[in-house]
Amino acid sequence: MVLNKLKSKFEKATGGSSIQNPPGLSTPALRREIFKYRLQVGTNIGGWFMLEKWLAPSLHTSNKSSDDSEFAAVSSSVKDMGLDRTRSKWDHHYDSFVNNADWNWLVEKHVNAIRVPLGFYVLGPDFVKGTPFDKVSGVYEHAWKKYKGMIELARTNNIGVLIDLHAVPGGANPDSHSGVSGGGKFFSSSSHVSLALDCVAYIAREVKDYDNVIGIQIVNEASYGATAEKYYTQAIRSIREIDPTQVIAISDAWDRGRYAEFVKEKPGVLVDTHIYKCFSDEDKSKTPNQLVAASEQEWLDTTMIVGEFSCTLDTSTWNRVSNSDRVKLRAEYGKAQFNCFAQKSAGFFFWTYKFEQGSGGEWDFREMVNSGCLPGYARTHLKATSNGEQEVRQALQSHAAYWDEHAYGEKMEHSRYQDGFLIGWQDAAQFWAEDESRIGQRASWKNARVQQHVLQKGNSRYLWEFAQGLDAGVQAFFQSLV
Repeated sequence: MVLNKLKSKFEKATGGSSIQNPPGLSTPALRREIFKYRLQVGTNIGGWFMLEKWLAPSLHTSNKSSDDSEFAAVSSSVKDMGLDRTRSKWDHHYDSFVNNADWNWLVEKHVNAIRVPLGFYVLGPDFVKGTPFDKVSGVYEHAWKKYKGMIELARTNNIGVLIDLHAVPGGANPDSHSGVSGGGKFFSSSSHVSLALDCVAYIAREVKDYDNVIGIQIVNEASYGATAEKYYTQAIRSIREIDPTQVIAISDAWDRGRYAEFVKEKPGVLVDTHIYKCFSDEDKSKTPNQLVAASEQEWLDTTMIVGEFSCTLDTSTWNRVSNSDRVKLRAEYGKAQFNCFAQKSAGFFFWTYKFEQGSGGEWDFREMVNSGCLPGYARTHLKATSNGEQEVRQALQSHAAYWDEHAYGEKMEHSRYQDGFLIGWQDAAQFWAEDESRIGQRASWKNARVQQHVLQKGNSRYLWEFAQGLDAGVQAFFQSLV
């Protein structure tokens, strides 16, 4: 009975007998594989290549309109100062919003990944035909080249980049951060979807050789109830044909369970979920302590990334405590989120890194880290005290003793457990040596290692022993750190 349960659990975790090809993983892992598979600990850099007025107000010069979208900003600027001067202004923003001091700070704070939103119009004039941005496409003449330059700068700092197609044609939702106001028409328009598929294919080709691109997100914050699966399937296929190793992120459309099911048996495809406790009436009715407790229990797994979160709670929530308690509870809230996401997800990105002018308060990554509200962004300087040889002997003896007693005479293959333990230990050690990183996409990582084991040692009903050894080896490595 116990054996059957273990086999069933293993088959469910690895997609059953038909093990699919996930993004590749070498032995030892290559640098590009470590970039993709490690736990992504980072921040968004909003307002850089995808404008939002509250983040970068200097580019929104018109006071006559309540429209906060980038299209409103660029249209107003072209009207007021012409296309060439607007292009120079936008180029200056791309060049200056993040500077050397920012990169140094990110490295110092142990940030190993950034999620950088962009609009489809950043890719150039070939990708805006039939959209409002067609008339202002010249403004973005240099934008994509500068975006790729950002990827190269990130690489020199050992930082991975999640390319986030934040604004798609027609808008994935009606909000102004979709590039236009009053959008939300993307999924209902075949021409918009077709154009977005061209965009993601172009991005995949353009960044195929960048080892620090940790994924391509094919849409941001699809509206709840959107019929997104068809586009997701087409986009995944299109990217995979160009780069079979690329990680792909999809929006959960505010329905995490639905898209957790969608990505099952799709190695290397992650669900992007955004976790904010300041918008819904239910969250607004709770106390800070209740929301801290809820954050500790958030339902996630390693097929998911938390693409956005913050330390922000609604005013009605903070009004339930004193100002002096707010400082302490804000730190508890940030720590609870960090610890939960680090244990349960494949990565997480605060919203947002900085504001063009002044402080962003509880939305401001720099301020939250510097004030200790996100204490996990620091190096531990721990080192392993062993190479794993003694640990694998002890673990194998314990494993064999237990199963020899409980397998009811069935002859098992304990050498597979030993193989798994050693690989798990070695992978954990290699990731740790790379800037104290941990394995993030654990399900895909395990799938890849099991597949390699099958190629080397043959298939078996006891592959679960190998998988169990993998997990034990990773755990043992971290227990050895001092």
